[in-house]
Amino acid sequence: MGHGPLSGYKVLDMTQFESGTVCTETLAWLGAEVIKVERPGLGELGRPDPVEKGKDTYGFLVMNMNKRSITCNAKDPDGLALLKKLVAEVDVFVENMGPGSCDRLGLSYEDCKAINPKIIYASLKGFSQEGPFKDYPAFDPVATHTGVMASVTGLPDQPIKAGISVADSGTGTQLALSIIAALLQREREGIGQRVDVAMQDFMICFSRSQWEPYYANGGKPNRRVGNGMPLEDVAPSGTYPCKPFGVNDYVHIYCQRRPSSPNWDDLCDLMGHPELKQAVCERMSTPRKRFLVKDEVDALITEFCAKHTKYEVMDMCAKADVPCGAILDVDDITKDPQYVERGLLVDIDHPQRGKVRLPGFASKMSEVTIDYKPSPALGEANQDVYGGMLGLSEDEIKKLKDKGAI
Repeated sequence: MGHGPLSGYKVLDMTQFESGTVCTETLAWLGAEVIKVERPGLGELGRPDPVEKGKDTYGFLVMNMNKRSITCNAKDPDGLALLKKLVAEVDVFVENMGPGSCDRLGLSYEDCKAINPKIIYASLKGFSQEGPFKDYPAFDPVATHTGVMASVTGLPDQPIKAGISVADSGTGTQLALSIIAALLQREREGIGQRVDVAMQDFMICFSRSQWEPYYANGGKPNRRVGNGMPLEDVAPSGTYPCKPFGVNDYVHIYCQRRPSSPNWDDLCDLMGHPELKQAVCERMSTPRKRFLVKDEVDALITEFCAKHTKYEVMDMCAKADVPCGAILDVDDITKDPQYVERGLLVDIDHPQRGKVRLPGFASKMSEVTIDYKPSPALGEANQDVYGGMLGLSEDEIKKLKDKGAI
């Protein structure tokens, strides 16, 4: 079994909240030494729990596994000097601060490149730094609204934002991919470079499938169809309640929009309605014709699903080759042993929170095993990094701490 593919690479992590921390956590999982820079005494903005004083938030735990933490006041001249010394020692610099923040600190790409010409300098912002929105503040819902997603999500008269941070985590993962590509190019060509990913840009590219109906419909804005099929008016395509009718006891059932698909016939056999098969019932003979009697179709499926749990419906549909997915919430997944057994969820022993089960790295690599570690205590690596990597004495480190530089 090989070491982490990024082992030996050092990353200076100037990120906070979700988007940037997802990027650097991904690099850490793959073996990079990620040195997270945090505010002395406070940590990054997402660390302190506002309710349980003195404890880290669960959000910090889930976004910062396998990292090391140092404290440094970048606005203090001595603190900034330390960061510049670290820039000379690392392979990658990652930041997702507000537009212009790193430039004002003296840690722009040009500043860092002057210190370390082969550095990979990675920035994540809400909007492109080359466009008219470059100075606009942005968080995940801003990116999903300005990047197509909200325009096609929800009901016809009501856009609805996504329930998870698609732009934050998605852009963070995209930035990690780009950093790895830049490191590979550096190995081949001996060059460093700047890598920029904007959340709006990621969302636009992530929504690439929306250009199919856009052109097919003569350049008109795409529709919002709730749980229906956005590319075409077909049935069934819906989410149906199951017993015992709890808040997330639903399944989504979809029969392919291809007219020759056997999905509907298979579903009819499963529901006990062979008289509604495509070759038998003209009204049900194509996906589009079924859409014209959508209420009848949905009523039949609702009656069937109401007799079973969501897991039973999903299992029966799968065995009948009918596409179906139960709504599985965080509680369902956290308590299902299959996800732990195959390494998707991992149990972490955190010094403050005890045993916590969290999502890990989704990809499986035959020659890589990830040794998951809890998020770091604030400043736990100060001695190792400032003393070991930069060669400062204990007395020098103490003086820097006493003056608030670290």
